[in-house]
Amino acid sequence: MWPTVPLMMGYVTRHALGNGQVRARPHLTTGVIHVDDPAAMSQWLKSISDNIVGLTNLQMKLLNRNLPAGERIEYMGWVYEGVVQAAQPLADVPPKFLILKGTDVMLFDVSMNTTELAKCPESLKVYQTMFRIVKESETVDWRQHCFLVQASGASGPSAAGPRYFSVETRQDLLRIEAAWTAAIVNPSSGSVYKKTFTVVHGGRAAGLTLDWATGFSLSEGTPGALPVWAYRLFILKLQIFSTMGSSDDGKSKLKLHFQDAETRVIETKELECQILQSLLFCMHAFLTAKVASVDPAFLASIQHSN
Repeated sequence: MWPTVPLMMGYVTRHALGNGQVRARPHLTTGVIHVDDPAAMSQWLKSISDNIVGLTNLQMKLLNRNLPAGERIEYMGWVYEGVVQAAQPLADVPPKFLILKGTDVMLFDVSMNTTELAKCPESLKVYQTMFRIVKESETVDWRQHCFLVQASGASGPSAAGPRYFSVETRQDLLRIEAAWTAAIVNPSSGSVYKKTFTVVHGGRAAGLTLDWATGFSLSEGTPGALPVWAYRLFILKLQIFSTMGSSDDGKSKLKLHFQDAETRVIETKELECQILQSLLFCMHAFLTAKVASVDPAFLASIQHSN
């Protein structure tokens, strides 16, 4: 007799073509279910996954009622982390429960509730990470729906380089991507909407400020001083970001190219920064959020999820 497995906070896994199982937690499972017809297997996986997503979304809405606007949960679900080793297939490790809450990326070994969020063993800031869907030609084994997460200034597992995750369906992958962007765009999470980095400009210490409302500005001297220069976000030429290696004092150099909207003249600013990766990741988050904030379809999807 098959055990009864609750779908709330559950997940479905595909071990190989034609085999799958439903789990509520790592220790509670239906066992392996074999299906001879690939089409029937795909339909079975979709039906179970759709039910799990529906229950998870309901749970998120209930939890978000008691959370401040800037700390709302955008995503909850299981992901599988792979350890990529040279000339070896992706090694299986226990799944992790991923939560995107406010600007926090949280990873647990088991599904969690709001009273246990403070005990999160792994937490990153979404604006200090880079999220990228892995192309089909880049996957390391039969798993098709994969993504990479790279964190700047991280310690622990995230310090070793990009981390490789997978989910069971394309829909799950797109849900995570949309939630990641929504976590950055969320205007209530004020911490991501103004950041200042210590840099060196023209041989002098300065502060480079990224501001959601005004764009990029550079100030020298005391805090609150008038900026030496300022540019809007959208006139930064992202495609010509270029690092220039490292200087003798360990500071990495960066060139920013700004194009005047009317004259089309390009002005170049050269900076030095000891935490260049953090600066670049934060710039990417700002620009991603700014582009998404003027996309009516994306904004409508966020409004609908609320």
